[in-house]
Amino acid sequence: MDKKYILIGFVVILVLAVFFVKSFTGNSIKENENIKEFEVNAFRFGYSPDSVTVNLGDKVRIKINNTDTLHGIRIPELGIKGNEVVEFSANKTGEFTWYCTNYCGTKDEHMSMQGKLIVK
Repeated sequence: MDKKYILIGFVVILVLAVFFVKSFTGNSIKENENIKEFEVNAFRFGYSPDSVTVNLGDKVRIKINNTDTLHGIRIPELGIKGNEVVEFSANKTGEFTWYCTNYCGTKDEHMSMQGKLIVK
């Protein structure tokens, strides 16, 4: 009877350990993966550079340097959005327009703030 409880306790601890490790790994890009990293300056009312080109399958990190106020990058077609960093795997080819995430001026000025992600 005691061996049975020890075995059950061991299995429960093992399952909890696996769950704990999985909960901290998530789906984000891991540091040891080969990542294409870009730095983009965001300012009223543009980006520099305003275009980023990657290859299909690349793991991408775009660091956003908001130079005057909070801007960010949003690519609706790919479900990507962030204020300081966006990370994703380029899993769809094409040209995708990115937009400012945060309202940063008049409607026309804010709407004109765009960039482009090109996935070959």
